[in-house]
Amino acid sequence: MEPLECPGCHAAQARIAELEKRVADLEARLGTNSSNSSLPPSANPLGAPNPPKKKKGKRKPGGQPGHPPRLKQLLPAERVTHFKVLVPTTCQRCQTPLPEQAAPTDPEPTRFQTIELPPLVTVVTEYQGHARTCPCCGTVTRATLPAEVLAHSVGPRLTATLSYFSGCHGVSKRGVEEIAEAVFDAPVALGTVANLEQEVSAALTAPHQEAIQAVRAAQVKHADETSWKLAGNLCWLWAAATASVVAFVIHAKRSTAGLLVLLGAKSKGSCAATVGASTPKSPPSVGKSAGRT
Repeated sequence: MEPLECPGCHAAQARIAELEKRVADLEARLGTNSSNSSLPPSANPLGAPNPPKKKKGKRKPGGQPGHPPRLKQLLPAERVTHFKVLVPTTCQRCQTPLPEQAAPTDPEPTRFQTIELPPLVTVVTEYQGHARTCPCCGTVTRATLPAEVLAHSVGPRLTATLSYFSGCHGVSKRGVEEIAEAVFDAPVALGTVANLEQEVSAALTAPHQEAIQAVRAAQVKHADETSWKLAGNLCWLWAAATASVVAFVIHAKRSTAGLLVLLGAKSKGSCAATVGASTPKSPPSVGKSAGRT
């Protein structure tokens, strides 16, 4: 049986051949290859030139000539924990014994400091409520643990440190949990990390209000806003800065309502406000101030 003729197939094949020829001609005219297009090296046409090699710069890695050195900063004497005094005993030229005490003409000693952490041993305090049986009536009486002790399983210094990691450096709650156990040998639950953040936020309420009042009373301040995600919802982080303080407020609106919450309706002085739409990469610093409205 003879194969059926397909006029449409013959036309399509002819059209494909024509288009392939046109593409090949255009690529030849443009010199398209893997070095100047998205083509892989295997798709380079025959005779395509090799990709040009990048010229290496003449600058050597590291500090360049004439660049001012950044010397290690020495801490003041009151910050030094231990002093290791090294005194030469004999002259390096004639081997004469040298005095232990420095003479007025002797130069100042060379100084070098090393910094190290002490062995981190977390202070763990256990409260025990003992029970005693009355010898007269047999009633068992147990000492009650103080309510202020039961309210906090983590001390204030460790609380501030862990919240600093999450509040200032954007470490996740699981990351803070890992730091607590791996660095401080103080295992804490994931929910405890969240509770510590709330404790620190509550403790910063009064300083936050002081920062806002200082910004409102300043004669000159600069205000700005940017988009902010809060519990998955789009909000706006408003900031007002003076020469000495910065105050933050998270508000649901980008309009003047958010600016008024930060600066107040009767703000003093002049304010230079700008509008931005970039998303910040990290939360506001704990060392400044942060609040929510």
